Amino acid sequence: MSDSDQGARVLEEIVTASVEGLGLAATVVVEDGPEGGLIARITGDDLDVLVERNGEVLDAVQSLAAQAVRRIDGNQRRGVLVDANDHRAKRADLLTRLAIRAAEEAVEYGEEVELDPMSAMDRRTVHMALADREGIETRSEGEDPRRRIVVVPADAE
Repeated sequence: MSDSDQGARVLEEIVTASVEGLGLAATVVVEDGPEGGLIARITGDDLDVLVERNGEVLDAVQSLAAQAVRRIDGNQRRGVLVDANDHRAKRADLLTRLAIRAAEEAVEYGEEVELDPMSAMDRRTVHMALADREGIETRSEGEDPRRRIVVVPADAE
């Protein structure tokens, strides 16, 4: 992160204030992300409040921080990721394994497999995990917050 990056400073301030507001003892480090984005990494003990319920609080902090960074950057879209103790990578791994099992089941039984409702970020992870898999297709159905993915065997449509 460059010292002159206002967006990075705002991101660090918001994430730090959020962590402190939740009464957590943690460290926040902001680094450059892919394609000009920013990543705020939170590390510490007892960060469960941030990651429980599939990371809803973490998602809320990320959404708030992204809005502030966008505002300071003149409304330019810039990727902002907020993570706590590598929760995002662990969640992506779990979702990828779930997606693969659902795809195998859809192909084996020739029936659609409907997954539980999930956030937009989680749905994207599942779609990407199955994007190159032959014999199945994925689609999102429903309205937020009950939007979910359906894994469909290709010959069932």
